[in-house]
Amino acid sequence: MEAFVVHMCLAWLKLLQAKCTRDGDELYVRDINGRRRRTQDGDWVMKPLRELVREAFPDGDPVRANVEFFVGLRNKVEHRHDHDVAALVAGKSQALLVNYERVIVDEFGDDEGLSDRLRLPLFISTITDDAVEILKAVRRRVPKAVLEYVEDFDAALEPELSADQRYEFRIYLVPQVGPKTSADVAMSFVRLEDLDAEQAHLMERMQTVIREKQVPVEDLDSLLPRKVVEKVAPQLPWRFTVNDHASAWRHWQVRPSSEAEHPERTKSEFCRYNRAFKQYVYTDAWVKFLVRKLSDSAVYQAVTGREPTEGGEAAQCDGGADAVAPDVSAQ
Repeated sequence: MEAFVVHMCLAWLKLLQAKCTRDGDELYVRDINGRRRRTQDGDWVMKPLRELVREAFPDGDPVRANVEFFVGLRNKVEHRHDHDVAALVAGKSQALLVNYERVIVDEFGDDEGLSDRLRLPLFISTITDDAVEILKAVRRRVPKAVLEYVEDFDAALEPELSADQRYEFRIYLVPQVGPKTSADVAMSFVRLEDLDAEQAHLMERMQTVIREKQVPVEDLDSLLPRKVVEKVAPQLPWRFTVNDHASAWRHWQVRPSSEAEHPERTKSEFCRYNRAFKQYVYTDAWVKFLVRKLSDSAVYQAVTGREPTEGGEAAQCDGGADAVAPDVSAQ
């Protein structure tokens, strides 16, 4: 996995450098006087991949977010954890490669594509009966710094961006039934925009079911907002209330608003929508995330809008409407 991440970052760097060279764009880092800077070894300092990808793709672009994710991951992967990290970011890895193929073909033509040299990889662990347990075990083995990096990066993205196939590639395998014809292939890819209304509705239902069943968290127990507060507050050196919890899920865009047309579109590692009771429930991963992030006083102030004040377990509610708030879906 380490080799894949490093070489794909290098491939993206070379691709964007080639694009800049072709288009006559600036490749070098310059000082305030406009002169090119040199390294300690005397070589010209060139723009890093992170800067080139910012220039090539606008804010909110899923391709840019995907590359930026791997630029950060490149600095964190540890060789002895290659296999575990690979399982954790398999969908993002596939998207990284698919995006690269699309961009290189769009910019330099079909002759430069990789489709005639690379073949579709086969994954078997995620379609076996014990797949969920395997993935949970993998998450426990991944280094804490890497796992926190993945969680923090995903939490910072808007739900629509993190759900984009160009950021994280996800597929649904539906066995083909009926007799095979000479025109059949083992696997076909269909764009969502090419589906008719009935097929699109079916896919929406499939996404809801699959997201509900395959939640990538270590503990699948569901927590209501007040239970989250009860778990988080004692672990923080300052006050944490139900109102603060609402501010937190809005800040990290963990779930849509209560009036959203698609309430199931949550960041499923932290929150899920319980359709039967029409309310949102949260995970232990969300509790751990809040404790880790809100222990930083600057983050706490940015999320809650107030300076940290001591309180912890004794100050879980603000009182008033917050103490009796019946609409847990809004919290």
